[in-house]
Amino acid sequence: MRMIRLIAGREYMENVKTKGFWIGVLIFPLIFGTMYFLQTALSQATPTRYYILIDQSGDYDQAVQTAIDRDHQRRILQAFVTYILEHRKEADLELTAANASSAADQLVDDVDADEVAALDECLESGGLNFALTMASPYLEEDAPPFEQPDSQFIEASLPDGIDASAPAAEVIAQLRPYLSGDRELRVNDESASLFALILIPEDVNQSIQRPGAIPQTPTAQSGIQYWARNLTDSRLPDAIESSINSAIRSNEYATLGLDTQRVRNVLRTRMPLSRLDPTAEEGEEAVSVADTFRQFAPIGFVYLMFISLMQNVQYLLSNTIEEKSNRIIEVLLASVTADELMLGKLIGIGMAGLTTIGIWLLSFFLFLTFYESTETELISQILEIILGAELIPWFVFYYFAGYALYSGIFLAIGSLCNTLKEAQALMMPMILIQIIPVAMMVFVITDPNNTIVRAMSWFPPFTPYLMMNRAAADPPMVDIIGTTLLLVASIVLVAWLSGKVFRLGVLRTGQPPKILELLRMLKN
Repeated sequence: MRMIRLIAGREYMENVKTKGFWIGVLIFPLIFGTMYFLQTALSQATPTRYYILIDQSGDYDQAVQTAIDRDHQRRILQAFVTYILEHRKEADLELTAANASSAADQLVDDVDADEVAALDECLESGGLNFALTMASPYLEEDAPPFEQPDSQFIEASLPDGIDASAPAAEVIAQLRPYLSGDRELRVNDESASLFALILIPEDVNQSIQRPGAIPQTPTAQSGIQYWARNLTDSRLPDAIESSINSAIRSNEYATLGLDTQRVRNVLRTRMPLSRLDPTAEEGEEAVSVADTFRQFAPIGFVYLMFISLMQNVQYLLSNTIEEKSNRIIEVLLASVTADELMLGKLIGIGMAGLTTIGIWLLSFFLFLTFYESTETELISQILEIILGAELIPWFVFYYFAGYALYSGIFLAIGSLCNTLKEAQALMMPMILIQIIPVAMMVFVITDPNNTIVRAMSWFPPFTPYLMMNRAAADPPMVDIIGTTLLLVASIVLVAWLSGKVFRLGVLRTGQPPKILELLRMLKN
């Protein structure tokens, strides 16, 4: 036992003293922090975008403007909620957040796909100002005044020399250089790029599709034409389409003699749906946001397990191959047995893996502590919910079980190979096996007791990942006990077989054995 402890300490120190170990440990929080700051900066750095609207029909220019105004009002709403959460008093965090969320929910709930003006009406009636007044007692005394964000989409004037009444094809031909970026607009005596062109042809109403009518074969330029080089930002075209369709429906109501306001009121009438958990205690059945986060918490644990295990077994594999190629392992075997060397390596590298997880969690904690913002505050609340959900014991057990299962296999692979290039062919199947349950995470969360998921949970290489993924859904006891027993038995079997391969292969030279030769080694 003393020799195993000495080998484990040596393996641990040999790994944590290397630059590669600390680069691998620190790269994860560094990437996380960089991604966070970049996403925050990019979300705040979206430039003002200029568009040109040509409504040859004369029917829908107001609907387009309504869509753009509504998009701007939504951004005001988001900025308002952020303002409330950033400048609330610490003691009134929960109450202030509830008020802000209530105001936001009230505004958002009044917006329906068939009622494009509901948000504007709510804001004009003082909804936002009323919510701000209600929240003011909970704000810091030195809180700055709320500043509305600038408009993101601004209408630009038509360039000189372009006839808006010309046929649609001619208008597009004249504006194509502006759309492609070869020419720029003049806005307030400055150059500006044309982001989009909304062209509504004169005969656009002929493209309206009505139930019961003979469907028309749509063409590439039928209906409203939205021209833009940016194919990924769909906010503007989606808002315009929704707003114009709402205007068309309002016209249909009027044509049919229906009271448009009554129809709108009917469309905005709703019945609340209460989500209840039958497994909760009496009086606590209501499903909260925290309960939803708990259901998705296993995904984070599975990711952490996968990244850490992959890093640890890679260390184990490369460490064994390096010592074998340098013949250091022959010196070690002169003083200890192969079994002691193997156990010492497993324990030492496992301790290095725990150090990695500890540093990641510490970095995450320091980030949340010293960088205060609305987003990090939300992450902190989510983290408290996750840590409060009884998932930590599951993670600890399945992490060590997964490490014990896969580390023995990778250690055996390392003992058979002299270079990392030789080991790649043998380790690739084991890596793919681990990727399969990770790729299934979202499906497992939505249907954790699916027959296929339950069956795959009994396959030992999948068990640590799938059972951890199912932990928040109270899997059947037969699955918990049965898969645990099978996993423990598999770990014992893999440890025995890996030890046998390690003893036979650690001093082996030449090419790695073929499958049949490896089977003969295990049999003998």
